[in-house]
Amino acid sequence: MESEFELKLPRQFQQSLIEEKWKTLTTREFSANWQFPDQRVVSQEIPVDIKGISINIKTRLEKPSLSGSQSALELSSKGLAAELKIAEVVVDHVVERNVGGIIGRFRVQAQCKDIVLNLKSGEGQFAMKVTPNVGSTQAGANVDFVALSWNPGAWVVAGNVQCSGAEGFSDVLMNEVTKITNDSAGFVEPQKELIKSYVQKYLEGVNFDFSGSRKLVMARPDIEVTMSVQDFQDLGTEGLLAKGILEVTFTRVTEDSRKTLKLDKETAAASSSASLRLPKDFINVMLSEAYKGNTWLHQISSGKLPGFSTIMGSRFVQLFIWPELMNYSKSAKFMFDLYSDKDVQITGEGVQYSVKASMYAKMRAPKSGTYVPFMNFSLPFASKVTLKLDDGKVQAKFVNPTLGMTGSYDSTYISRYSPSRRFKSSTIRDRIIDSLWGQSVRMTLPEIPVAEGLSLQVNKLLTTGSSDLVLQLTP
Repeated sequence: MESEFELKLPRQFQQSLIEEKWKTLTTREFSANWQFPDQRVVSQEIPVDIKGISINIKTRLEKPSLSGSQSALELSSKGLAAELKIAEVVVDHVVERNVGGIIGRFRVQAQCKDIVLNLKSGEGQFAMKVTPNVGSTQAGANVDFVALSWNPGAWVVAGNVQCSGAEGFSDVLMNEVTKITNDSAGFVEPQKELIKSYVQKYLEGVNFDFSGSRKLVMARPDIEVTMSVQDFQDLGTEGLLAKGILEVTFTRVTEDSRKTLKLDKETAAASSSASLRLPKDFINVMLSEAYKGNTWLHQISSGKLPGFSTIMGSRFVQLFIWPELMNYSKSAKFMFDLYSDKDVQITGEGVQYSVKASMYAKMRAPKSGTYVPFMNFSLPFASKVTLKLDDGKVQAKFVNPTLGMTGSYDSTYISRYSPSRRFKSSTIRDRIIDSLWGQSVRMTLPEIPVAEGLSLQVNKLLTTGSSDLVLQLTP
């Protein structure tokens, strides 16, 4: 089956998501290796080329708590460590001199290679300011500014520097290196936009992309659900409205009865929380397909079967209605395999439904550390069901249930154990019905994967005026 959906993410909700993701910036090490353009300086009228400049920094980032009115976040370094590498500093220049009317040309060549400098502890600072950047399909961080600075004399040459060429010029070259490293403003300011771009690229890892297809993790492996966004509407200050298709595949259903469910054309109700709108028939069709004949089987422990525990707890009751149970401990747990070879009939919409099913159960008894066939039941069942959803769990409450019960001992159990075959099905049925009336079955709903690394939990179930379903979502 296919179903239209409408996902609304209010702007403030998107901003709170990205602010939450910013926390990861302070829980991991910030590391970067930035490459800078070559520089040319002039020393004593001789050009000096500084090539292959890079800075490798490592630090932890700290941030103050965001107040409710604050939209920007300033992050500053704690324990900044940095390494400055220069591939080579080189002079290759022809010098002209006029000596007594004679012009002499002298070629000056000198080179220092593989220069590595380390930043002294506590001598440098790094900071950035970021704000949420919410677009039509993404929510991320925008870098407003970056600041990198260090104190004069903060860099120390590591190891020996290899220099060659004209005598005395190695000192000239290293003096130029000292000059640029002592002037952090002169070094950083021309590269500020480049550094911002590096940091912006780094922050791509802390954004959300709402445009991809996502798979929901279902409790039943035979049901596969893929959520695909097909259209976005940027609602400005109201946020993002995504429209798309939920494709549901029931792998055990062989017949091709593809259904397409449409949303009502009404505008989704305004809400300050995130929400997912689905067609009014979504639950009806989903459950009808999931419970087609011969496609499902539920295993239920007797401890979770309404009314059965009261029978197991009383030998007096067992004596009159099911004497074979007296051969088992009061704490014994039986297993029931519940299934049907016919389609379960479900009618209704919104949160009110009627269910009718012809079910069967194979009851197995604990014997010598294993389970053996015990009894077989035919269980025609009907009930009204009211749905309620809270905190990610859906409750199905049974109202006015009816249950038929016909039971017989399994032939293998009769041949091996020769049981008492007395079994008052009407009394047992009535006890189950009495326990089932008003009983709620609870089930955890799958999370909604709205972006890579971000799934939202279904918190509440509402309906619109046209009975479309509205699932309120929370992180």
